[in-house]
Amino acid sequence: MLMSPTSIIIDIETLSCEPTAIITEIGLLAFDRYSLEPMLHTSIPEAFSVVDEFTIHPDLFAQMAAGRTSCPETLAFHRSNETLPTFRELQSPPKVCCHLLRDFIERMRPHRIWIQGPDFDRPILENFCTQFGDSLPWEFWRTRDSRTLWDLAFPGERHASRPHHALPDCRATLADLTKSLQTLNRIEAA
Repeated sequence: MLMSPTSIIIDIETLSCEPTAIITEIGLLAFDRYSLEPMLHTSIPEAFSVVDEFTIHPDLFAQMAAGRTSCPETLAFHRSNETLPTFRELQSPPKVCCHLLRDFIERMRPHRIWIQGPDFDRPILENFCTQFGDSLPWEFWRTRDSRTLWDLAFPGERHASRPHHALPDCRATLADLTKSLQTLNRIEAA
């Protein structure tokens, strides 16, 4: 069976750290996991080719009405970093967000789903999808953790700070993923 050349990075922004957190943004970035291979032996720093990217903005009030949560510490964090939602973005009902997520994943048919740490994005997103009548649209074994990969490649070194907006964070994760895999000489793991 031929594997898909595509992997996806997912990042979410929330108003809490609990599994029931209100999600303000879902960022999705699909990249061609084979696109870096020919460049491995050059001195030119390259990145994987981005295939597609998409941002979903779940309706905050619908989530509050459904009992999803926020916490003062996370709100204070977003306030101090000027990353609170602006309400300029078109917000979609949570059920529609689940369908948009599923449609993107099914269209890309990814080999891997990359997230930044195993204990935040996936559990919150899974809770969100379950609450609004869907399940995560990928098999559990496709999930990979880019934070652990970074720690293996660069023990004790912090990655660059994130802007705390979902799609730009996906792009930052792609840069870190590229650098980590190049350092570990494991580009095929993408």
